[in-house]
Amino acid sequence: MAEMKEGKEIVDTGGAKQTAKDLFAGAAGGVAQVSVQFGGFHYARRQFEARNILKGLPASLSYSQLYASGAFAGLANSFLSGPIEHIRIRMQTQPHGAGRLYNGPIDCMRKLSAHEGVMRGLFRGQAVTLLREAQAYGIWFLSFEYMMNRHSRVNSLPRSDISAPMIALYGGIAGEALWLASYPFDVVKSKMQSDGFGARK
Repeated sequence: MAEMKEGKEIVDTGGAKQTAKDLFAGAAGGVAQVSVQFGGFHYARRQFEARNILKGLPASLSYSQLYASGAFAGLANSFLSGPIEHIRIRMQTQPHGAGRLYNGPIDCMRKLSAHEGVMRGLFRGQAVTLLREAQAYGIWFLSFEYMMNRHSRVNSLPRSDISAPMIALYGGIAGEALWLASYPFDVVKSKMQSDGFGARK
């Protein structure tokens, strides 16, 4: 009930059109991040496969190589997730009504960049974001691939025959592992990105 009231206040304050624009911007950012995550992982994976073949080894990746591929995907994604999440945090923690600081994600991005520059303003907390994303996606892809490989081995069936519900289950468990492994970094990053600037730090 409280959530519905707060949602109504946000729409009333910003207007339905602005709220729709904010939602679209958030969705577009999410799509871009997922594209980079999986694109980065499969790029790194192909590089490791080619390297293994050149060395006369099986093309399949070791678990350390799977972790490294996931970490590479996380590092690539961090250059999107860092500023996107900073903007989201600023938008969510700003006062409502007359005290509103930003009129939308684009306005927030402009003001953060103008205040202390792009790197110290918009990309605040980026060093911690790099650590969080590398750890998070290294663990995510490693956990998922381990569970898929184990299921295939224990049940003597190819990965392509693993059922969709089991794949979804393993993806969910891997997601939990992602957050358990990266949560400390996320706490530090969120604190840095929600603090004030200058004298308000």
